[in-house]
Amino acid sequence: MTPPARPPHVGEDQQNLEEGTGESSPPPRSPRAFNPDLHEVQRKICERLRQTGRHDRTLADPTFNARFARHLERLPRRYLLDLDLEDKLDDVLLHWRILDECADPNKRPVFHSRFIKYKTVPMEDDGIGHSQDHEEPCQKLLEELSLERRKTVDRNDSMSISSRTRPKLLSRLTALLSEVGLNIQEAHVYSTKDGFCLDVFVVDGWKTEETDELIAAIKETLTQKNASPSNSTNSSTSERIVDLQQKVGDCDIDLSMLTRDDKIASGSSADLYRGTYKGHDVAIKCLRSANLSNPSQVEFLQEVLILRGVNHENVLQFYGACTKHPNYCIVTEYMPGGNIYNFLHKQNNFLELHKILRFAIDISKGMDYLHQNNIIHRDLKSANLLLGFDQVVKIADFGVARLGSQEGQMTAETGTYRWMAPEIINHKPYDYKADVFSFAIVLWELATSKVPYDNMTPLQAALGVRQGLRLDTPASVHPRLTKLIRQCWDEDPDVRPTFAEIIIELQDILHYIQAPKGPSRRSRAKMQKKSEG
Repeated sequence: MTPPARPPHVGEDQQNLEEGTGESSPPPRSPRAFNPDLHEVQRKICERLRQTGRHDRTLADPTFNARFARHLERLPRRYLLDLDLEDKLDDVLLHWRILDECADPNKRPVFHSRFIKYKTVPMEDDGIGHSQDHEEPCQKLLEELSLERRKTVDRNDSMSISSRTRPKLLSRLTALLSEVGLNIQEAHVYSTKDGFCLDVFVVDGWKTEETDELIAAIKETLTQKNASPSNSTNSSTSERIVDLQQKVGDCDIDLSMLTRDDKIASGSSADLYRGTYKGHDVAIKCLRSANLSNPSQVEFLQEVLILRGVNHENVLQFYGACTKHPNYCIVTEYMPGGNIYNFLHKQNNFLELHKILRFAIDISKGMDYLHQNNIIHRDLKSANLLLGFDQVVKIADFGVARLGSQEGQMTAETGTYRWMAPEIINHKPYDYKADVFSFAIVLWELATSKVPYDNMTPLQAALGVRQGLRLDTPASVHPRLTKLIRQCWDEDPDVRPTFAEIIIELQDILHYIQAPKGPSRRSRAKMQKKSEG
């Protein structure tokens, strides 16, 4: 059989590759979006700079115009569209400075911060006749790039960060700011044409207007995380790799029987090929050698360990793996239908209710099996759900899955923002019910054929969810399905049903819509009365 030109089998890595909207990118804009003229934008900015009277020396530099033009040229179109020349004029120059500093690899990442405003909030009575200051935590989120709309907050600081674009940069930065005690109100994230990521956060949680100590605290926390190769984080990663390698072993496939054909996708740490193994069509996931001895290797080995121990008709079939250099690979069945994300959003398919229910039942059965075997997926989303023959749905991509029996509470931010449960976003302890929340987003996708939060960037969506934002469910969606979706994405994990309960409800809805529609009760009563007469 001739393979398709772009076989669509693969999970998260392929989604980010094809969707083009990774963590640091905005959602796709309409092709009719206005394309700003750079010369006109530059002219307006320079005119406003002159009017302020604060930038005469900068404007007097004979090289200014040429250098500024080159700077604007490397910025994405959206940055120019988002410019607010009244409120953000100084930020334009600050962002230029940051990106120029970031050209030196020894300075990356580059941090800058400036105080924006301080707002006094009403005093609250403490119950004994006195009043006390009350600082409401900043719960606003990101509006343009990374998160979303939120409440107002007491104290705002603007922080700009730039570095070379790398996988999961935003999740690392948001975790870093959280550790310092900052609350994100807004976040704007821009990927430049020359490979840098400019992240602009509006935060609160810092007690003074002076920001030098804030930057120092962030850099100190970052240094502790990325100290030397012998630090605890890297040591624990190395120990984890050794432990997993002992459990997994070197190789349980016959490499002489494995044929690798065309590459069908590339991700941040691995490449995916189509091939054959002992007469079977297979997908071969190959870890690139550059990603050995780091967290990517841990995810790779963890996926092997979990796939080896599972066997269910709604979980991707595992044929074997090799973890011996240079042949790091995982061999699984090839899924000809690709992933559901592409099926819905790239191929523009719209599902009838019975098909929505059948897909959802397949997913729920696979997830129930995983949970019954103490496995928490932690990255359930449409890109990790694959379509096989007869459109059976199978769960894939176990790189960040976790065995519930592993020691310690799970608090790490793991998964993909648009599908991530609020307890994970908030770095709170979580369990298998986080998968149920992610399933609710998938079920909404199936029912609407829309990308979740398609008018937001991934980070905007995550911050919105943290503050209680949920997707709007159209009236055309079956009411029982709408009710189930809302139960599954409830803020309280205890309110969310188990997958065993979800299966029962989905099957009942399916039976109901497929039941023969006979005469109504009143019509049957009339017919019975007539026959008796």
